[in-house]
Amino acid sequence: MDLSVVALFMLVLVGHGARLDDQCREERCAKDGPAIRFPFRLKGKQPDHCGYPGFDLSCTERKETLLELPTSAKLYVYEIDYASQLIIAGDPDECLPKQVRHFSLSGSPFKSTMMLSNYSFFNCTSRKEDGYNNRYLDCLSGAGYIYAYTSDYSISYTDLTNCTKLYNVSSIPSEIVDLENTLHLNWSTPDSGRCERRGKFCRRNSSASLETECYDKPKSKEGMVFVTRFSVHFETIGSFVS
Repeated sequence: MDLSVVALFMLVLVGHGARLDDQCREERCAKDGPAIRFPFRLKGKQPDHCGYPGFDLSCTERKETLLELPTSAKLYVYEIDYASQLIIAGDPDECLPKQVRHFSLSGSPFKSTMMLSNYSFFNCTSRKEDGYNNRYLDCLSGAGYIYAYTSDYSISYTDLTNCTKLYNVSSIPSEIVDLENTLHLNWSTPDSGRCERRGKFCRRNSSASLETECYDKPKSKEGMVFVTRFSVHFETIGSFVS
């Protein structure tokens, strides 16, 4: 048998073992960015069936991984833990508190892993002593000093002389105020983590179904490159033999 035919046959076998819809292959916005795979999909590069509704991501011009919530809040996704079904995100300008007035997870598949709290925001002309019920927000402060206070009861016993109330917000993850630019979100549906914890990947049963299934991880691209080179090598040898 012609050696080039043998090599091609081996390549087909390996390719079959690593079969994966190329449209849904794992993507990244940047080389060191989070891997994007089901239940997420990369808008503009992958069709709808590659992801689950509400898990659309996009790449910015600076190759940051962007998640847009239904309320128009925009988050950079820094890490995705697929086994734990957790993402770590932050604000594009490193100041999550500036998004609190229109921040809501309603309508999205994500939930906060932290406690939700109600806050009142004040602009003060001087620094206040930090307490258990208030947080100084450096990234919001400019000409004045911006503070977030929890609960109306605590505020009634607080000296707010030289302070002007800005607005109230409700049911906000406490870490937005406490950490200013770190947000932990998780999801429960789809239960894709069950596959990841078994060393497999997850996908939809079909493009028309939201039911999911586990499948073996595809072979690495490095292995495919090796086989391709092996094929070329055999073809070269075959040309000398013939």
